[in-house]
Amino acid sequence: MTLKDALANAKTEEDVKDAYIKALGLKRFTKGLVDIQSEEVWFEAKGGVATPVVMFAQLLFYIRDARRKGEHIPAFLAVIDREKAAILPTEHALPILDDKSIIWPKSGSKAGNALAAQGNALASQVAPYIETHFVVYDIATHETEFKQAIKAAITEGKIIRTPITPDNLRQVFDRWVDMIGRELGDVKEADYAVLFFADIMHDGTKAAIRDLPARLLHEDGRPVFYLAPNTYELTSLHGYRSFWAIYHRPPEEEHRHYLLERRDSLLPIDERSFKGAYYTPLHIVDKAYDELSLALGKNWQRNYIVWDMCCGVGNLEVKHSNYRNIFMSTLDKADVEVMRASQTCVGASIFQYDYLNDDITDFGEIDYSLTGKIPGDLRHAIADLNTKKKGAKKILILINPPYAEVTSGGNTVANLEEGASKAGVTATMVAKTMMTEYGKATNELFMQFVGRLHKEIPGATLAMFSKLKYISTPTLDDFRAAWKAKLLGGFAVHSQAFDGLKGNFPIGFLIWDTGKQTPITDVQVPVLDRVGTTVGEKTFRNYDGVALLTDWIPRTRSNEVEVVPLKNAVTPATAAKDLRGTRWSDGAIGWLNCAGNDLQNADTKTMLFSSGYGSARGFFVNDENIREAAVVFSVRRLIKPTWLNDRDQFLQPSKALSDSFKNDCLIWMLFNGSNLTAGADRINWGGKDWSLTNHFIPFTEKEVESPKRFQSNFMAAYLSKLKLSPEATAVLNEGRKLWTQYHRSSFGRSIRDEYKLNRPDAGWYQVRNALEANAVNELVNFEPFRISYRVLGEKLRPQVFECGFLPD
Repeated sequence: MTLKDALANAKTEEDVKDAYIKALGLKRFTKGLVDIQSEEVWFEAKGGVATPVVMFAQLLFYIRDARRKGEHIPAFLAVIDREKAAILPTEHALPILDDKSIIWPKSGSKAGNALAAQGNALASQVAPYIETHFVVYDIATHETEFKQAIKAAITEGKIIRTPITPDNLRQVFDRWVDMIGRELGDVKEADYAVLFFADIMHDGTKAAIRDLPARLLHEDGRPVFYLAPNTYELTSLHGYRSFWAIYHRPPEEEHRHYLLERRDSLLPIDERSFKGAYYTPLHIVDKAYDELSLALGKNWQRNYIVWDMCCGVGNLEVKHSNYRNIFMSTLDKADVEVMRASQTCVGASIFQYDYLNDDITDFGEIDYSLTGKIPGDLRHAIADLNTKKKGAKKILILINPPYAEVTSGGNTVANLEEGASKAGVTATMVAKTMMTEYGKATNELFMQFVGRLHKEIPGATLAMFSKLKYISTPTLDDFRAAWKAKLLGGFAVHSQAFDGLKGNFPIGFLIWDTGKQTPITDVQVPVLDRVGTTVGEKTFRNYDGVALLTDWIPRTRSNEVEVVPLKNAVTPATAAKDLRGTRWSDGAIGWLNCAGNDLQNADTKTMLFSSGYGSARGFFVNDENIREAAVVFSVRRLIKPTWLNDRDQFLQPSKALSDSFKNDCLIWMLFNGSNLTAGADRINWGGKDWSLTNHFIPFTEKEVESPKRFQSNFMAAYLSKLKLSPEATAVLNEGRKLWTQYHRSSFGRSIRDEYKLNRPDAGWYQVRNALEANAVNELVNFEPFRISYRVLGEKLRPQVFECGFLPD
């Protein structure tokens, strides 16, 4: 859990303190008059939201008292509340203790009370001494920076700020515009860059580089910018102080002139111009560049040539600080024209290119002379890298390719960045000539980009946004056998971070050294939410060679007996194409549909029927596999899919299953909403009427007061031989009450027709829906059943992991 989340859940001031203690990893501390007291830092905490100056005033009261007594004084003071934190080097506050004009309250509590006259007066006197020296961190946006500052204060005795370098120049500039530039009033956008350099090339006292077009001055302790003939003042100092709390100025001397050379390329980015096709949010691009710096080194933007062959309108590159090292190509010529018209990445080489079709011969070879579109500099760089020429530039492929795949039903397109639909996914030259060894990966558009790269630039570094199915999906084992690379870093982010993208799944940004032939294994990466905040870690597993749940139960063969294919409990199939479920099996009592082997499919494709299913992928249930079928059903439905686990695969159990677990699963399945078994006559399909026999009624006719005989007593007889747990027994007892009420009730014609209530052996689907529909005429209390069913589910849920059906 992040500090932000812990603070959101805090109910008291003690909870706030404990959240910070845990987040900062404090080991040696005490709680007392000083809320949290360690040797290096004293903390004042508030359970709500408070003014930093007032809180620091209270800490200074305690510092004054300790100084008078000759006791230890910490090097740093910190104030913390639910939303923000601030840190102050104690040395900057000490002069106030020598000011004889200060009127100190008699207690620390009065000093820290902004509503009390004494507290408010003290804060007003303290403010001039400390306002320009303490650093405020908004926990929602700068949690990491705050934790780093506190840890540095403890270990190194100083606040560590982030340096401004060639690799983060673009990101720093964008943040400067948002936090400082917009506060300068009526400034032309073209002038932001020169004002930015005047600010960063200054240490707060004097300029590090003279003769810049703009100058930073100070008037009454406030920064003032001068750009002839205008003077600009900040409307608020909050953003200015927050910004310089994070970054160190001026930049290191070795970087200064290089950074100044880049100033002509710095123009404020209007994020709205990137909405639409091939759009990667700029705050996520920031995170990607941070990750690239960690993986490739702080000078990667100087050391690598970048090629993005599906650049859209260039949002992956606008955070780069040296556009002359960038090559950008895109399928759509209109995107090229948009970028040129908007002066996006001026200095970069931008051109139209169809990466999945251009310059590929009928034999799958790369021949740049076929189109002549690839710039000469890029061709030479590729050739030098491929021949390992001395001094060859490294090449980084930075892409967010469109996502589309082919299924058995034809082309199903779901572009990762909501670009135009691409027809004929497998009709590309890459798919036809270069992907023979990749198996079903040919059906994945983004993996076709990887396939061509593997042949074209085998020594390149690949940094790619994509779904993570190429790591985990079992059917892509051929791809993993052919494509090997060393993972250098990355993260996973919620799909809803991407503008307009439908769905709820993780998107990975993974960085690979494709020159290192390392087999793909499990991938453990940080996880970001939709706003880019790190919320934990996730391991995306490679399931090659692992026994999957889908192969656990042997399938029995179908026979020649015809049955009605269903699409719901009592509704026949309407599909004409690829219709399944029209044949039965010897000894079968039902059909368990369990399409797909991951959580993404389990929630919507796990159902139990009394006949075949029209698009079946599952197995026949009989008296020999009934409890194992119940285990499969329950395991697939007990754990709910989330955006992060949707591709996790179900595994075969790692230990022997107890009878109690199997029996609990059986009861849980029988009373689940996806138990669609039913008894019904006159289901019309294919020009004739069909009947359904329900083998899954857990009670005898006498137990539920049925006026007529059930055609099958299989389940009641089966359960009579089992020893059920108290939790399962409670569900069975509450279910019996509802089943009995069903047989005592009278239902109107519309309810009888909708749920086919024309036989006594109605199933749980019919019983519960009919009772709910009849609630206007008859009171039905479902709550006791729901409570008992929830208790049984809570008992079973952790056992799914304990038994090894899902990885921890």
